[in-house]
Amino acid sequence: MPVPPQEQKTAALHDRRLSMVLAALALGLLAAFWMVCSHQVRKAQIRDISLAVQRVAVTDCLRYVPRATLNSCVDRVDPGRREPAAAVTAGDKPAAAPVASRTRMSSGAPVNVAF
Repeated sequence: MPVPPQEQKTAALHDRRLSMVLAALALGLLAAFWMVCSHQVRKAQIRDISLAVQRVAVTDCLRYVPRATLNSCVDRVDPGRREPAAAVTAGDKPAAAPVASRTRMSSGAPVNVAF
């Protein structure tokens, strides 16, 4: 049984609308993915640049400040890395262990490192 021309036109119109909606959705997802990737790249570049600046600052501090130590220069460059004051325990609760990212630099090697 042949399909009337009016139904063929509406079916073709629905197919065209569906393909346009899917194409717009794909373009939107592609744009969102590009935005996320470019943001992550920018964050990584900023992190790399700030690390390089901190290295130069520590090197300059060690070179030009009399009697400077590595820890004193790191404290000058990044004051947020200082260890918190002695932890006060409440009752039977032990003090929290220091966060690894906030521990001070040391010239000593860990015990389990083999050279």
